[in-house]
Amino acid sequence: MRRAIIATVRNEESRLDEFLSSLERQTVRPDVVIVTDGGSTDGTPQLLEAFAQRTALPFRWESAPGNRSLGRNTAIRLADADVIASTDVSVLDSMWFERIVGPIERGEADVVAGWYELLVESRREKAIGLLTQYSIDQIRPDTFLPSSRSVAFTMAAWQRVGGYPEDLDTTEDTVFDLRLREAGLRFTFEPRAIVRWRPAASLGAVYRMYRQFAESDGQARIFLMGGSQYCLVYGAYAIGLGLLFAGNLWWPYWILLILGAAAYIIFRIRKVLREGLWTQIPYAIAVGFALDAAMLAGYFRGFLRGGKRGRGTSPQARSNR
Repeated sequence: MRRAIIATVRNEESRLDEFLSSLERQTVRPDVVIVTDGGSTDGTPQLLEAFAQRTALPFRWESAPGNRSLGRNTAIRLADADVIASTDVSVLDSMWFERIVGPIERGEADVVAGWYELLVESRREKAIGLLTQYSIDQIRPDTFLPSSRSVAFTMAAWQRVGGYPEDLDTTEDTVFDLRLREAGLRFTFEPRAIVRWRPAASLGAVYRMYRQFAESDGQARIFLMGGSQYCLVYGAYAIGLGLLFAGNLWWPYWILLILGAAAYIIFRIRKVLREGLWTQIPYAIAVGFALDAAMLAGYFRGFLRGGKRGRGTSPQARSNR
């Protein structure tokens, strides 16, 4: 059984070394490692080439300008492996590859969902990370849709659903996961297959990143699917606006609005409160509102644009062009 690690990168010069080093620390050696570059304009290609020259890993990189779906599909075709472990520019736990391919090798699953933990250096970064990632206690293993930061699947599963959807710039892994589940493929959750990642570093970066995600979700019509929070956010703000206008008719509605807003804020930053990051509460509230604004504006814009439902291009069809 041939096993591969694949990843796609773009302008990752500052973080690439720690990722490549973590590849070399894996307790089980992959048969091939394929990294595709999506069109970097910094020193990423040079770093990849230097690593390819010095590493003992069966490592190869290729240029594949385009979005992450195209990069992943290209890497998977180049790997030509029976089992694919997908990640990104993060830091892999030393046993990540061994643990994420294990259930497939034992015949227990077609898709293995791994996990991801925060890699932060300040309390502010930790607050951002807590607000932008699910905690493991929020996960339902039977419905969890893994990020392609930490996932493994068989080549047969990838072929069966036509690969990653190349008509989506983001949210591609959610659509890919949903298609795998709709195909009846066997999923399992391996929380010990851990990848450590760095969250967005600023309020503006959070807004831009999650607005882009929300636009793709709107295009793919992901509203109630995949454990998304769009129903919660749109519903909360709709109720808030309703109470605001109703207060003009009967002032006690404004009291309900204030109480409801306070409860919503506490709910939104509850993980920051649980961690005791008291000095970060004002910043966490700002991040929470930035996320909400990104989701509201991004999803609406993506929905209006429409037309991209993650249909994708089959890997067989694309390879024949």
